[in-house]
Amino acid sequence: MVSSNSNADRPVWRLPSGLGWWLLAGLILALSWYVGTVQRDSLLAQLEVDGRQQLDLYVSHLAGQLDEYDFLPALLADDDRLHALLESPQDAALQDQANRFLEHVNAIAGSLDVYLMDAHGVTLAASNWQQALTFVGRNFGFRPYFIEAMQGRAGRYYALGTTSGRRGYYFSYPVGGDSSPLGVVVVKIEIDTLENAWRSQDSELVVTDPDGVIFISTRPQWRYRALQPLRAEVVERIRASRRYPDAELTAVFGLQGKALASGAQILLGAGSDDAGYISLATDMPEAGWRVQLLMSQKVVNPQIWQSRLFAMSLMLLLAIAGWLFAQRSRRRHERELEKRQAMQEALDELEGRVSRRTLDLTEANRLLRQEIERHEQTRDELIQAAKLAALGQMSAGINHELNQPLAAMRTYADNARTYLARENLEQAAWNLQQISELTGRMAQISGQLKVFSRKSSGQRMRVSLRACLDGALRILRSRIEQADAELVTDLPPQDLFLLADMVQLEQVLVNLIGNACDVLVNQPHRRIEVSARSRGPVVVLQVHDSGPGIPQQNLEKVFDPFFTTTENGLGLGLSISYTIAQRLGGSLTAGNASSGGAVFNLTLAAWPESAAAGG
Repeated sequence: MVSSNSNADRPVWRLPSGLGWWLLAGLILALSWYVGTVQRDSLLAQLEVDGRQQLDLYVSHLAGQLDEYDFLPALLADDDRLHALLESPQDAALQDQANRFLEHVNAIAGSLDVYLMDAHGVTLAASNWQQALTFVGRNFGFRPYFIEAMQGRAGRYYALGTTSGRRGYYFSYPVGGDSSPLGVVVVKIEIDTLENAWRSQDSELVVTDPDGVIFISTRPQWRYRALQPLRAEVVERIRASRRYPDAELTAVFGLQGKALASGAQILLGAGSDDAGYISLATDMPEAGWRVQLLMSQKVVNPQIWQSRLFAMSLMLLLAIAGWLFAQRSRRRHERELEKRQAMQEALDELEGRVSRRTLDLTEANRLLRQEIERHEQTRDELIQAAKLAALGQMSAGINHELNQPLAAMRTYADNARTYLARENLEQAAWNLQQISELTGRMAQISGQLKVFSRKSSGQRMRVSLRACLDGALRILRSRIEQADAELVTDLPPQDLFLLADMVQLEQVLVNLIGNACDVLVNQPHRRIEVSARSRGPVVVLQVHDSGPGIPQQNLEKVFDPFFTTTENGLGLGLSISYTIAQRLGGSLTAGNASSGGAVFNLTLAAWPESAAAGG
């Protein structure tokens, strides 16, 4: 049934007009600007993360470059040739030997210069002793690295060379003891190549000294300038040390913007782009340097505006889509009102048809259940009839089994009466004992026939395969003797237990072995082999005869009802056996053995405990 509160009763969207359109446009602009701001913060955060990784890589690389030469001055300070020259500075032979030694060391280490100064700062030997601008004879006592070394500790310093004019980093070490050194050995290395390796389009790398002066920069025009204005006394001290001769020491950036949450700074002002830079810094305490990575914000500005334009376009599309949806909803509302009555009538008609069809299906289902019940009853009766038919076929053998004990009982009874007349009680008792045993044998035969002929309960339970086979063989004993067949059984030492119905399983065994007896008539070699094996969760029982086998064209028909190749057969034994095997949850197959004769394989589920033991 259709509810009265259908979609057609919902209110239809109304289009904004006048002031509403202006408010919508303002909302779109505000949201677009906010999306751009959020995108800017996200991009700056990501840019900062990437920059921090890049900065760590630069610092690691720079520290590695310096560590390559850190050990060299201390190693040279222990050389006897340098000690000898400091003790005899006027000895020309010692000076020549020291010059050549330092030249050789400089060539192997790949440094710019290596030189030795006395306690007054005068250079006694240098690797560039043969060059026009040699350090030999020059005094560098004003350099901080010389002062630190004369105080008994290793020195590090960056400056422009006063003689060569080349930038370099200086490593110094005292020679002749830390308390009162005889002199200082200095190693100067070049770091210009680092700038070319670090140059990037969207970022700049600068290294500043403790005074804030840039001495390494991927942008050459920033070199020997300060990131921000320096105090006058700092500028005067730098000029006095002649660290950067003729350098202007002007500021690259005039303003410092707000600090980000992570500690990064935004730099704006003179000499920079309008977008400014994000500054990430880290210190190198051993060198006394501060390494800073400046990332231009102009990288993120286009993406910010793209995000704003995208958000604005998306919201405009959503507004247009909403307008179109409102129009469509209005038209759909009108159509639903027109179709509502027709739909209700169609549903009423459909419910009537469904009710009638349901009644028809219910009646058909009842009739089908009755037919299934009659079919089950007919099948059970057919199985019982097949058992009785099998008993009828074996009636001659059963009569023989019963008549033979009866004749013997009559003879023993006459003998007993004669011995009683003669008062020979011992012989009379022996004859009566024989009569009793024959009576028991007859009772056993009739009891087995009674069990075989009764109807099965159909319940599957724990069944002994050996007991079922023994019962079937007792029923078939006379039939096997009449066929003059040799019966061979091959069972495991331990009994096999099945999940089956004992009466039905015994009937299947009687049918299979009896069928084997029938096909062995007029055969020169008559042999029946019954074997069983446990295969995990199932047990496979095989009946193999030495008969002519099953013709190929009959293999697919042997289990069909009323199919038989014998004159007196009904054609129901194998068909019923096949049905019983399926009802017991197993299977029955037929085939021919390679050695000749027919083979029937009965596969049934093993009792769970037996299956676990077999596995």
